[in-house]
Amino acid sequence: MRKAWCVIAVGVALGAIGAGDAAGQTFADPEVVQITFNGNQAFPDGVLGKAILTDATHCRTFLFVFPLPLCPLTDWGVAHIREYLDEGELPLDVLRLRLYYRQRGFRAATVDTTIAREGDRVRIQFEVAEGEPTRIRSLDVVGGEGLLDSTVVRQDLPLAVGDRLDLVALGEGERRVAERLRKDGYVHAQVLREYFIPSETLEADVVLRVEPGPRVRVGNIRIVGSGQVGDQVIRELLRFRSGDWFREDRIVESQRSLYSLQALRWANISSEPRSDTDTLIDLRVEVAPAPKRSLQTGLGLQTDECVQAQANLIYRNFLGDARILRFTGRVSNVLAGELQGQFPCTDVSENEVYQKLNYLLEVGFEQPVFSDGRNNLRASVFAERETVPDLYVRSAVGGQVSFSRRLQRAMQLTLSYQPTLTSFAEESADIYFCVNFGVCDPEDIQVLTEANWLSPVTGLWTYDRTDSPFEATRGWYVAVELEQAGDLTLSDYQYSRGTVDGAVFHRLSSTIVAGAHIRAGAILPYTGNIFEGTITTDAVVQPQKRFFAGGPQSVRGFGTNLLGPTVLVLDEGDCTAYPDFQDCADSVSPGTFSERPLGGNSVFEGSVEARFKAGNRWTVAAFVDFGQVWETIDSRTPVVATPGAGVRFRSPVGPLRLDVGYNPTGTEEKQVVVVLDDGSIVELPSPVAYDPFTYDGPSALTELWRRLRFQFSIGEAF
Repeated sequence: MRKAWCVIAVGVALGAIGAGDAAGQTFADPEVVQITFNGNQAFPDGVLGKAILTDATHCRTFLFVFPLPLCPLTDWGVAHIREYLDEGELPLDVLRLRLYYRQRGFRAATVDTTIAREGDRVRIQFEVAEGEPTRIRSLDVVGGEGLLDSTVVRQDLPLAVGDRLDLVALGEGERRVAERLRKDGYVHAQVLREYFIPSETLEADVVLRVEPGPRVRVGNIRIVGSGQVGDQVIRELLRFRSGDWFREDRIVESQRSLYSLQALRWANISSEPRSDTDTLIDLRVEVAPAPKRSLQTGLGLQTDECVQAQANLIYRNFLGDARILRFTGRVSNVLAGELQGQFPCTDVSENEVYQKLNYLLEVGFEQPVFSDGRNNLRASVFAERETVPDLYVRSAVGGQVSFSRRLQRAMQLTLSYQPTLTSFAEESADIYFCVNFGVCDPEDIQVLTEANWLSPVTGLWTYDRTDSPFEATRGWYVAVELEQAGDLTLSDYQYSRGTVDGAVFHRLSSTIVAGAHIRAGAILPYTGNIFEGTITTDAVVQPQKRFFAGGPQSVRGFGTNLLGPTVLVLDEGDCTAYPDFQDCADSVSPGTFSERPLGGNSVFEGSVEARFKAGNRWTVAAFVDFGQVWETIDSRTPVVATPGAGVRFRSPVGPLRLDVGYNPTGTEEKQVVVVLDDGSIVELPSPVAYDPFTYDGPSALTELWRRLRFQFSIGEAF
């Protein structure tokens, strides 16, 4: 036994020595530093690179190219993702490329590889000989007569006679045709492909055989798991009933409707084919109620509201029937006074009145099924303090009741009434009323800033055909809002107001999305309100209802609300060294002024933006924003365009967005007012030439820096 153990011990020792020798040898695969393609004409290198598994060492993130150039300047492991050659995978990549070409019509394509070794690194080149493609000589669709419009079918098919025999594109067309039939209740519909290629030719005869099968109706609808929410509420939200023709789009709409019900945590609709017939299909609607209560909290940053915090306490299924009771608390301008214009509070005014804490306290009630599943009723009461930098500080208490009705699948109409008793901090809105409406006397300004009723009736029509409400990649939406306030609505402010807002999105490739956005609006104020007889001026527009533009959600080359009419403000103390205020305004540097927005009675603005996906979480964007705000509807001030770029990071609370806009404007004539020590306002008779960018003959780099506007926000610009 001792001899046996000795033999084992010697064997283990020898094995350890052998393992040590083996460990001292280098068997590491070489690093792939470059992959190139030669001879490819029909498909670019980037497309072919995605068709193979072998990859080259690449930069970990685009941020290590710009603004941190670690990848081009260093070879550190932290900046790169290393890729190594798998000798067994390379022949399979050759087959993958040949299959890629064959499926897209190049049936005679050949692929070979050339490997250049440089020590422990390799460069791989794929040599492609595409050859001539096989083209479609005839394309016929057989079957489905009377069910499918031939013109629509041709539009569904991405190929036509003379095109390459692209089997991938043809398969997508077949899917669209079958999907069109399934949406109309032919749930068993199939499209079968046949193609014949005569020997020694490069032409194909293609036949698509449509087999619709029987049209199917909805049979029994079984609801599972509704609990205290109740089956009736779930049934009202469904877009189908027993006996209706089965349509897949109605199933998708119903599931979305159920997911929007906050009283539910989960919902799923599945089909249960019947064995006794192929013309009926039963549906199982399975749901799971959400927790009875929940507390949601969040933090945010925005350049014009600094640090924000919010909390929502939600009571679900309150009094049954999926009703919701919500308590909301929100604060903003947190740390605005301490940071004094530093990031992220760069757009918060330097005036102390605008740096105070803002708040919102709200109690809301929602009945998601009101009379039937297409109707929604909401009501709330609230108290708030709101700041719009360098424009006004508003305090308000009020309520709102709104009724919404779904008119079609993506169309909704909302009617609301919001009576609000609103007032302004006198030292914030005085310049707005003085310059816009000639109300400069402190006693008259007090009349306008004290509590008055703003009670509009609003109608909002929306049609949303986008694929996502937060990060759309395709589709479009349009919203039309009309607002009326007057004696009948018990409003002290009286006006008619309308806006049109719309956007369109198009996916250019798997990584690029293009979008365009337009907003236009106008307001018509009425005379004869409560200010008549007290103030001899035209109808006064409440600052909250006037139009403004500029900022992270608008024209991004301008600060918040600073596109359009503005006024320059001086304090009396700024002019002690000058003989009069006009000489002071003509002599001081632009940095002495505080530029205050005035808004206007009409607005037009828009954006064109391209978004480039740069990883799972990062997106890069390039944009051109344009717009203008006019004092009156008849004004003709030119529209201003501001180009820019930005990055987005996808976070759990939505895209975190940093944009940089470029302001190309030159010298402008601006009105000036001086705020006296006693609080009264003096409007100077002559405007001044205002040029905050080139007034002191700066270098090109300094001027560029002054023209750049940094905007930080959460969510896409549109």
